[in-house]
Amino acid sequence: MTNQIDDKDDDLSINIVEPDENEWRKLIDDMKYVRALEYVLQNAPVRAKDLEKKKKAAHMALSTMMKIKPSEISDAINSIPVPLRDTLMKYVYKGFENPKDYSSSALLTWHEKVLAVTGLGSIVRVLTDRRTV
Repeated sequence: MTNQIDDKDDDLSINIVEPDENEWRKLIDDMKYVRALEYVLQNAPVRAKDLEKKKKAAHMALSTMMKIKPSEISDAINSIPVPLRDTLMKYVYKGFENPKDYSSSALLTWHEKVLAVTGLGSIVRVLTDRRTV
């Protein structure tokens, strides 16, 4: 008899999604940055084991975030559906892992604005969630 944990969240082989780069690029080219960010968040590969998929999606999310003007960040966050805001916070933390690639000051602004909307609960959920971006 084996000791298996029956936890559907741990089954990483099902429901693996990832953002389509062509769809994302079309939104970026049309300067629909908030929609592009929402698209990436909706299709974040949180269940994927493939680090390349995660890295590619993180690049899409973070580079899109860098295109949104600081004065538009609050409106962007408010337009993103509530369930996706924790995923957004995950990408903010992912960006902090590579400070050379993304502007730390911009990420701090994103962190501040997401925190203002979601509260401390978002940080706790992001730091304890085993599904990573």
